Amino acid sequence: MARVVTKDDCLAEIKRFFKYYMAYCQSPDPDAVREVLASTYSINDKVRKAGYPSFFDSDEFLTIKAIRNYAIHQAEIYNNARALPLLSEVPVEADLGILCLIPQDVIEAICESANSEGRVAIKKSCVYYKNHVDIYPCIFNFGVQLFLYTERNGLDVSTIEYLEFKNSIEFERKHNLPHHVEGGFRLPHGGDINEFIENSLHSIEERNDLQNSLYSEEDGMFTFKGAS
Repeated sequence: MARVVTKDDCLAEIKRFFKYYMAYCQSPDPDAVREVLASTYSINDKVRKAGYPSFFDSDEFLTIKAIRNYAIHQAEIYNNARALPLLSEVPVEADLGILCLIPQDVIEAICESANSEGRVAIKKSCVYYKNHVDIYPCIFNFGVQLFLYTERNGLDVSTIEYLEFKNSIEFERKHNLPHHVEGGFRLPHGGDINEFIENSLHSIEERNDLQNSLYSEEDGMFTFKGAS
């Protein structure tokens, strides 16, 4: 007889997601994203079995599900975590500083293996460039959806990673800022975005080193060290 999935099982997976998500944001390891994808899939499986609402109406979840299924059952996704430069001679406008780039041909293969619902979701929730597709906005927005879901369903947890995410949400609420992002970036003074991706992005290690030298961090919030 199958064991009944409980609230505690759901809480355990939610803790795991935010742990893996925060680790991924700091990690250059291509495999780090697989943990996030797998945990997302598992969260949906557990909450629906425990009687909570599922995420099947979320484009972000459907996208992650399609990418996860391809990565687990078919082939590598060859994802590459990159970062926009914190200091740049070229002005850059963006709502996210990290990109998770997958080659365009891999995304096409994922779409071919997905159902029509998954293909539509991928187009809506990811950012397409010439040679790559950025899936990080999708991952970020699912994290926001999950946090708001935990509030609505009494599934909040008290881990460091969850509380850091909560601090960001509360800051946005206080300053009337949106929680979700569009993703992508702009070069307001002109320039080729695709060339910028190929030649001007930083590694995650470079981003972390520069961020640590320029900013102090407390409870997931960063303050410029030069500010009074």
